[in-house]
Amino acid sequence: MYFQMKKVLPMLAILLLAATCSARVDISVYLNRMVYMQYEPVYACITLRNDSGRSLLFGNDPRLQGTIQFDIRDSSGRAVEKIPGREIDVTGLVLAPGEIKNMVIPIQRYYNLDRLGTYRIAAYISHNLLAHEYQSSDKIFRVEQGVEVWKRTVGIPDLEGNSPDKVRHRTYVLRTLTESTSKYYYLAVEDEKNIYGVMRVGQVVGREKYQIEVDMLSRIHLLIPLSPRIFHYLSFSLDGININNSYWRTSETIPMLHRDSKTGIVSRIGGVEARPGVDFKDPNAGKLTAGKLLDANTVEARPAPTPVKDSGIIDIGKKLDFPVRDPEKDDD
Repeated sequence: MYFQMKKVLPMLAILLLAATCSARVDISVYLNRMVYMQYEPVYACITLRNDSGRSLLFGNDPRLQGTIQFDIRDSSGRAVEKIPGREIDVTGLVLAPGEIKNMVIPIQRYYNLDRLGTYRIAAYISHNLLAHEYQSSDKIFRVEQGVEVWKRTVGIPDLEGNSPDKVRHRTYVLRTLTESTSKYYYLAVEDEKNIYGVMRVGQVVGREKYQIEVDMLSRIHLLIPLSPRIFHYLSFSLDGININNSYWRTSETIPMLHRDSKTGIVSRIGGVEARPGVDFKDPNAGKLTAGKLLDANTVEARPAPTPVKDSGIIDIGKKLDFPVRDPEKDDD
């Protein structure tokens, strides 16, 4: 009996140790793309799986404090600096035992990613109730400048008549950026000091040509072909706010942009409205994109997920525009 106990006790110790080591939180990070235009928002999707065996509350009490942070390195291995005064605040986050939670974090709000080049990113989580800090595997992405294909500087209208005599200017720039085997159009709105917006506005389709017009209020209008018969109509304000967003197809007439030479009014004419899922494959069908969730200026009805305290972090539940997988099966 004595010898049997000596064999059993070490086995129990091993099992207890294994149980202790498995009490952890798995964290994974995914990006909405691998190549970004310079100054474009960069969204990271964080997947958390609570295998600690108890609820983890992130609150103000010292016993409940925890953090989610990123380790971002440039191609030389140097750490990317945080933007002073900005911290990722996860106060209010709750992870139930066994729960898997997905969140989107616009990391460019907290880290300076303006420089061109290749970056390596990992996410990590810590909590006062956890014995260790847990880190995700690395992901790699690039920030590029793109190729300029169109540019126009416009004046800012003085609608109230109380601006100084000197006309202020703003510039629209259309660039292309290649990602894998596809090339995309990006619109940037900028002046000498600021970038007001960088938006992906469409994909380059063969030899099909885009159309661009600027109206009397210096708003930009674009007609981007999705195919030889389907066109995406977009317009933006001088602050990069989306005003129009619709799809049109060729019928007896071809969709076009028309600018009245006397009034400066720009109109989309010709064609008929295209039906997503009928006339063309809707690229956003079934997806809840981070861009829609975080864009306060979208003209569409916005879903209302429950955010944690900081508005830069949003829990988007199950519908994701990210390849989220079970961390236990993720070999990356």
